[in-house]
Amino acid sequence: MNSFYKRMLFAAFVLLYTVSLLHAQDDFQKWLEKDQKQFNAFLSEEDKAFSDFLKQEWEPFNSAKGSRRDQAPKPVVLPKAKEKPIEKPRVKPKVLKHLPQIPQETPVKPKPKPKPVVHPKLKRFAFTFFNVPLELDYKKDFNLALSGQINNKTIGNAWEAMSSSPGYTKMVEQLLTLRKTMALNDWGWMQLVQSFAKQVLPESENKQILFIWFILNKSGYDVRTAYSHNSIYLLFPSTNNIYENNYITIDGVKYYFLKTVNAHFQLDKKVYTYKKTYKNDNKKVSMQVRHTPRLSNEILQKKLTFKFRGNPYSIPVQYEKDVVTFFRSYPQTQLQIYFDAPISPEANASLLNALRPYVENKSELEAVNFLLRFVQTSFAYETDDRQFGREKYLMPEETLFYPHSDCEDRAILFAYLVKHLLGMPVVGLDYPGHIATAVSFTNPIPGKTVSFNDKGFAICDPTYVNADAGMCMPQYQNVAPKIINLF
Repeated sequence: MNSFYKRMLFAAFVLLYTVSLLHAQDDFQKWLEKDQKQFNAFLSEEDKAFSDFLKQEWEPFNSAKGSRRDQAPKPVVLPKAKEKPIEKPRVKPKVLKHLPQIPQETPVKPKPKPKPVVHPKLKRFAFTFFNVPLELDYKKDFNLALSGQINNKTIGNAWEAMSSSPGYTKMVEQLLTLRKTMALNDWGWMQLVQSFAKQVLPESENKQILFIWFILNKSGYDVRTAYSHNSIYLLFPSTNNIYENNYITIDGVKYYFLKTVNAHFQLDKKVYTYKKTYKNDNKKVSMQVRHTPRLSNEILQKKLTFKFRGNPYSIPVQYEKDVVTFFRSYPQTQLQIYFDAPISPEANASLLNALRPYVENKSELEAVNFLLRFVQTSFAYETDDRQFGREKYLMPEETLFYPHSDCEDRAILFAYLVKHLLGMPVVGLDYPGHIATAVSFTNPIPGKTVSFNDKGFAICDPTYVNADAGMCMPQYQNVAPKIINLF
């Protein structure tokens, strides 16, 4: 066979192979489209089943008032210790020569993304979240019809209408992307969806709540609606205790009312809700804060002044205004959450860098006492009831902002400084009506101690004015505190 026929046979083979491949790809595409339609039909059936369930009779539940974490009264007037002369240590103290490195984290501010080409059936909507300008696309005809008396049937119809609107998937995806960009925790995620709902549906609070409920369920959270007297409420379970917050109990689980979505929340009566979750794997809301939210990055400054051993000090600090605003409505939760909370890169760098020169190359005891005096006397004392009209624990960054703080706020800030500036082990001490801390020294120091994990911790009270490490408030001398593990 000559070369011409060989080339012709080879070309024919390639042509046949290409045609068969195209047919295979076409068959695959048809199968894929068929499978996608079946999948969409499954989702539609799932939503239809849920809306049918919602239209059935709901059960009445009595709302309960959230309890205070600690019923004991806090000190109103702080005791002051007499400043003691410096004692010569019995054992040579450890000198802090190698302090932990201060992270030089560059603040990440959400950058506006280039506007994509918007589909004719989509609408570009601009809104703000704690002064951050945001944009996303949503379906122009996104259906949220709500009319007549509020009851289980109108809410079931609303779910069916929203789930049949094709544009909701894109909305959820875009909102989740914004959540990731701004490093929002579960509470921040709920607040982001709420902020969007209030701005896209300003005409109706009930519509806003239904929209939030729908989006949160579609993003995997066990969030429920309840109604009473033509008003709709939002309920969520949490992995953490939430105090002083109304709730109902469903099958032994507390579902807390999200008060921030109701303009004038007043509820001391029964509500109607349902017991079935949208999906079996829906998550509870965690109040844990692993990152400070990335918001508008507006930085405020102040100077904190105090005296130590007769010498005056002035500590310049920075903090993020919108981070403070973000935590203003944060529900009061377990103390561990506040002790574990981070602060913004600006606040962290300014605070630790300003204090570092005064504790470096000092003994552990002298460094701890310096930080104690800073926290004890740089901030004016006031109970939460007097400052906020309610019990409100402050995140470390909030303590830098507000004019007053009380015992748990100071303990939280002091523990943060000991961990991140000195690198020494520290625990929280939970007394009736009072929170303090204790620090483990390399060599024992004189004074009052507690034991934890087979180690001695010297009591360090950031609220006992002028008290050094090892000194305990007189009224708690014979009280055994609960230990808050901060390791």
